[in-house]
Parts: sequence; C-alpha cells; structure tokens
Amino acid sequence: MPYCSDPIFNRSVVLLIEKDEECCVGLALNHELNCTVSHALTGVDIDMPIFAGGPVMHQTAFALHNFESCQQSEEILPHVYTGYDEVLLAIFEHTAIPKMNFKFFIGYSGWSPGQLEDEISKKMWVVAEGNEELVLKTPTPKVWEKAVRSLGKEYAHWLEVPKNIHDN
Repeated sequence: MPYCSDPIFNRSVVLLIEKDEECCVGLALNHELNCTVSHALTGVDIDMPIFAGGPVMHQTAFALHNFESCQQSEEILPHVYTGYDEVLLAIFEHTAIPKMNFKFFIGYSGWSPGQLEDEISKKMWVVAEGNEELVLKTPTPKVWEKAVRSLGKEYAHWLEVPKNIHDN
C-alpha cells in the first residue's frame, strides 16, 4: 500500500515463495541494494545488483530465475523458479545462457501463522498474481508502478501518492 509508513515495506512488491500452516515467506522485488552479488556473497563472481528480500535473516541468500533445469529449484510461477546450486551459479557467473534472467536476494519477508491474512484483512496488502515479466524482467524502479497498474483502475490513484506521504 502506498500509505505504509514502514520504510521496509513502503511501496514494496513482495512475491510469496512459500506459504503453509507454519510460515509465509516472500521476497521484496523492488529493493535493490547499493552493492553487487559478488560483494554480498563470498565466492560468487556475479557483478549484478543484489536485492533486500526483507528484514529477516540477512545472512540467507535466495535466487529467483527462469532456468527450469536446476535440480535445486522449485517453480513458483510459470517460468519463475526459486533456489540454486553450484551449476546454476556457474551459469550465472559466465552468462552462459543469454535469455536467462535472475535476481539474488539477501534476507526475506516473513509472517507467522495467520499474520499475513490478518494484515490483508486490514488492507495493509493487496494480493495480485505475479508473472515472469514483473518478477524478472521489469526494471527495479518500475516494479511497483507496473504492479499497481496491473491491479486496474480502482488502484490507479495510488500512482499519484508521493513516496513519502508527509510530502503531500
């Protein structure tokens, strides 16, 4: 929601990658950090920005990608997978497959049982379908705008709300 005063989740687009009775885990798609994957992950030579997936477990790395042949990956949306292994890291490092898209994340967004449902009922979040284009191909500064536009005309006014609501 654009009215969120929490700096971590203000204008965040979070992709849920796991949800069951015990937990709910998501990755913020549009919080690019000012460092590269190589700087954040020891022994990895990938000169691309890394993202802050959320405020939980900053020592944990996640990857989203469109490479269906990784043994350690799980498809979470059509053509969007989470997880990686040494082979996939080597492919990323050498950009061996030109049409491959990927993002790395440090940390994640997490909710305890029932917490996210409660926040949704209080209209703190809006739920929408994700897709490969939004998750892996949209430039970071456009992710929130594109996600809001996908919600339809009912939410178009959100695009006029200043990032800092106190600037209004």
